[in-house]
Amino acid sequence: MGLPLFSASDDPGPSFVRFAELSGLVDEPSGAGADTRHATTVIAVRYVGGVVMVGDRQATSSYIASRDVRKIEAADRFTALAISGSAARGLEFIRMAQLSFEHYEKMTDTSLSLEGKANYLSPIIQRNNLSTPLMVIPLLAGWDPSHRDGRIFEYDGAGGCYERRDFATIGSGSPFAESALRLGFRTDLDREAALELGALAIYEAGDNDPSTGGPDFVRNLYPMIVTLDENGFTEMAADEVAARFVAINQRRTESQGVAGGSLR
Repeated sequence: MGLPLFSASDDPGPSFVRFAELSGLVDEPSGAGADTRHATTVIAVRYVGGVVMVGDRQATSSYIASRDVRKIEAADRFTALAISGSAARGLEFIRMAQLSFEHYEKMTDTSLSLEGKANYLSPIIQRNNLSTPLMVIPLLAGWDPSHRDGRIFEYDGAGGCYERRDFATIGSGSPFAESALRLGFRTDLDREAALELGALAIYEAGDNDPSTGGPDFVRNLYPMIVTLDENGFTEMAADEVAARFVAINQRRTESQGVAGGSLR
């Protein structure tokens, strides 16, 4: 089977979404059979030398629909994409973004900059959210080789793209996660401090928001933790993630959940 041919006026160029539409690979967005499962809370925190992302694993409907959803994926070697909103449409959105970045590189023989990737997602978000009730709100973060720094980009429901110089949160647990982040963020955070703060923010969200899944000590399921730095996308090992949340839980147990005078 050969590649489809397009006229000069219909050539989709480096846009994979447009190519997929013209080739009949994707259907127009529809609200039919709306999936009511929702992915919930993800946070991103900048530190000196990169970005930490932490995401809970729960998908929620009128009940807990799944306890083991991956809401953070590598878009490429140096970029991570996370989702909240419709779980099914969000996972499709991640796959579309991954293919879009790869398609652009193959068509133009150049790689998109991190800022270019962030802007590239805006029309995809707009296409989905303004034409279907299955809303998806993503969060993009990565290591920018040209700036030698970690960067975070958040979006509104219409596809507006905004860079954050500190941290960003998406999902229903955002108010609780953001409170912890506001108290603990510093511009001179190192990797270890950012990991500790990110884990604490998700713990707070899971402890206070019924739709956010915190650490599940019974099933040995824990939030995802990812770092993005000059070495690229790295997912933290499960045993190391578990140790961090066990330590937080032990501190809370010792205080019987009573708030103390410092960020715990």
